Amino acid sequence: MSFKKTCFLLIITIVLPFTVHSQKNFNLNFDDFNPSEQKLPTGWFKWGNFENISGEKINSENSVGKVVSDKNGKFGCITYRFPANYAGDTIKLTGKIKYENVKEFVGLLMRIDGESKTRALGFKSMQNLKIRGTSDWKEYSIQLPYPPNAKYIFIGGILGKKGVAWFDDFKVTIDGVNIQDLEETERVTLKDYDGGKLASAISKSSYQVDISKIENLGIDSLIEKSGDKKIVAIGESTHGTSDFYRLRELITKRLITEKGFKLVVLESTYDDIELLNEKLDERSLDTLMRKHLFSIYQTNEMKSFLNWYKDNRSTYNISFKGCDDSNWVYLEFLKSKTDFKNDKELNNLLENLASHISKSSTDNLKKEVKIFNTIYNDILAIENHLKSTGTLTYEIEEVLFNIKNTFINYLHIKNNEPFQSRDEIMAERISFLARNTNEKIIVWAHNAHISNQIISNEIGMMGRNLKKEFGENYYSIGLTTLDGTYSYMEEKFINEDHIFTEQLKTERLKPNQSTYWEDILGQNGNSFFLDTSILYEILNTNDIIGPTKLIGYGKETEDDGYYIPLVKNFDGLIFLKTTRATTPIFN
Repeated sequence: MSFKKTCFLLIITIVLPFTVHSQKNFNLNFDDFNPSEQKLPTGWFKWGNFENISGEKINSENSVGKVVSDKNGKFGCITYRFPANYAGDTIKLTGKIKYENVKEFVGLLMRIDGESKTRALGFKSMQNLKIRGTSDWKEYSIQLPYPPNAKYIFIGGILGKKGVAWFDDFKVTIDGVNIQDLEETERVTLKDYDGGKLASAISKSSYQVDISKIENLGIDSLIEKSGDKKIVAIGESTHGTSDFYRLRELITKRLITEKGFKLVVLESTYDDIELLNEKLDERSLDTLMRKHLFSIYQTNEMKSFLNWYKDNRSTYNISFKGCDDSNWVYLEFLKSKTDFKNDKELNNLLENLASHISKSSTDNLKKEVKIFNTIYNDILAIENHLKSTGTLTYEIEEVLFNIKNTFINYLHIKNNEPFQSRDEIMAERISFLARNTNEKIIVWAHNAHISNQIISNEIGMMGRNLKKEFGENYYSIGLTTLDGTYSYMEEKFINEDHIFTEQLKTERLKPNQSTYWEDILGQNGNSFFLDTSILYEILNTNDIIGPTKLIGYGKETEDDGYYIPLVKNFDGLIFLKTTRATTPIFN
């Protein structure tokens, strides 16, 4: 859907001239301003292309920030930067704004940077709220997940084309505590940490793994560690690594056969996986995989697991589901699950839904928001009707929950509410399954999603949210590698259409230009399971920040190096020094 492409370019267009300002008493109320000597209050600087960004003396005791639009400019932002030497979960910016004759937007802005020079870890702006017109002083706030690998925090007051805005009394809190009162924490980096001490600790907290064996004694400890959990998430540092799928299949089979797990959830579209299940005994796996799985999953490795699942799902009473958006075949699936032919009102409701779906293809965001809000209301009407007639089964409730979540952000746009990230929505789907069944769940998704901590710009909120909700009953296993080949596809938006025929290509992982986590891990052996809880006990820290590679379904780029506290991100980690690409079925 084109909504996935809709974003505000502010995060890209902001340039980085700033004054380094790191003293503890941050001047967030714009005071310490002398109009005869200063253009801006102490510590503040400007972003954007408006020339008239300054301070203004309101009275003898109070100064404020001021932004005046330019005829030829696009936006202006009065900005402040301070080091992110703090620990916490959520960061919030509160500030007062007064504005006159604003034609486009005015609001607060917050950006969090890490080590990357091209990618922010977090960004939030009130731009999408389209606050316009004239107003006296009012207080506003925005918030972001606070990533543990943050390096700098930027806050500001921003104004779009045409108008004047004043800003005052900014306050930043982390987990509700004013940043002015927070104790600073030491930033520990991989490159500066004692290499010998780290290598020794990794050796003492790891168990060698040999995935060539059918009965792999190397993961016995992992099975025991994770076997009593409610949710076990098994990751991958690329979507196209054969050895990761072999490992996931091995771990999954043992958790099912030895520990009673009943449900496997894949990072894929919910409705497509449900239709694949319905037709599993009627059509060939190749046909079903071609129609219902993203091209990156159309491999012999995924087919191996699906063959096992097909042969064993009755024996072990197991299910296979997806946790991603239901974009394309939800109407077909709803019809297959309901008795609409014998329910005239339900049939009419489904016909209304079909009519609105037929009108949903548009490049106009305003029309798109309107039509998808209508579809959301159609789903609510169907749900309410089924409730009133006593025919809303758990199975149909699950279907409707997943479809509603697919369109929830259109409702948020309409109501001027914050967007939910893809990670947050996937977490809600998995949480729904975990809360509403007694079954233990295995999740197959990328390392970036299953991580216990935010990684970048809300990536990682799936694992973070599940960890917050289920605590020790959520167990994340990262899979990573140093060298070898991987598969990828060139489609930029994997869920942009419902034609899954992209060809998979093979590429070799690029050599690391600096010391990555994988370089350190490689010193310990070719393949092993690392118990990060033991590693933490030995090191007495899990805050060491260093780069790791997280490659999605595309080709590796310079932006695929993410600086994270790896020990904190996963409950366990399996490292394979050299890996191979998946084998496509259809190329």
